[in-house]
Amino acid sequence: MSQAAMTSKIPTLESGAMKLLLELSDADVSMDKIVRLVEMSPSIAARLVGSANSAWSNPVAPVTNIPDACSRLGLNVVRTTTIALAIGQSFDTNRCPAFDAEKFWCTSIISSNLAAELAPTMGIEPNTSRTAALLHNIGLLWLADTMPAETNESLALANESQDKTISKCLLSACGLSREQASLYLFDAWHLPAALTGGWGSDDSGADSLIPRCENMATQIYSETPFEESGCPTDNGAIAAYETQLRDLSKIRDLSAALF
Repeated sequence: MSQAAMTSKIPTLESGAMKLLLELSDADVSMDKIVRLVEMSPSIAARLVGSANSAWSNPVAPVTNIPDACSRLGLNVVRTTTIALAIGQSFDTNRCPAFDAEKFWCTSIISSNLAAELAPTMGIEPNTSRTAALLHNIGLLWLADTMPAETNESLALANESQDKTISKCLLSACGLSREQASLYLFDAWHLPAALTGGWGSDDSGADSLIPRCENMATQIYSETPFEESGCPTDNGAIAAYETQLRDLSKIRDLSAALF
């Protein structure tokens, strides 16, 4: 598919979704403000209320309003899932059978949690890192939506062979890797550069944090014990890894309730 054809298939990010994304990436955003923002999006509000009433949340009494739902879910969960819903609803991956929505959103949420926890140890703002990690693979959603056959073939091939990464298979079949597709979207949507998380080669800062958290999230989703994961042991990585591994079943339940 030509670059012009790909550009024409970039979904328009609604102004409300953009506002949510930018506001929720603010380190100082309050729960009251989040509630007001969520109230502006009925579809997201409904999902959050549904999640607050799900088995994941297990409320004592039914949750029937947005403030109570947000309070029940907690600030970080609401922040993460609202951003995911605001962006994710722009894409339709149903025509790509090999796309595993549960794995995609579980690993994205785990990666965002890890990034927020590890960012301070590297002198990086945690909430920006949380959003950057959550959106790191948004390009895969776009490719599954716009090039479902090619993306389906790439995902199936990568799943069958340990020698072929998803990005390499996508690059061959679609002309873009996951990271390139994500950056393409970010550029088209004029998102702040900080939300790309770097994704470069500087091993000392933000450029290394997001890919590192993604790798850890993949190992956690596979329920790999830390000592078998091959992940670095510095900067609180062990504690962060084990916390997310312990919470994996809850994250699976949350993902199922939301997506």
